Amino acid sequence: MSDLLAIPILLSPDIEATTDFARSCGFDVESFGDYAILRGHGIELHYAHTTRPDVCAHTSCYIRGGGILALHETLRSLGARRLSDIASRPWGMTEFYLHDPHDNLLKFGMSTDELPAGHSFPEG
Repeated sequence: MSDLLAIPILLSPDIEATTDFARSCGFDVESFGDYAILRGHGIELHYAHTTRPDVCAHTSCYIRGGGILALHETLRSLGARRLSDIASRPWGMTEFYLHDPHDNLLKFGMSTDELPAGHSFPEG
């Protein structure tokens, strides 16, 4: 059996606004009318058009891996809006959050036990 890869498909009422946001966060974008593929930072996300913008505020995806500290710094240096600080969570993960322009929540995390030596973050 070959390796499997999960790629979330999030919804957007305005694909152009979503792709503008993605480019500002350092993603490469391929647009296909009402569908977009974002690649960058070792991540691939897909967006499909929706006529129900209210659903976006109830949607999220979780992206896990040891590269989140560098990614947070990159996003911050690019001026990403709606980017949270990094915090250690009671459930043993160190995380930050990024909302896209339509309120989809992108959660990034790594096990707090896997933090490099000398790194710690306030609990949030």
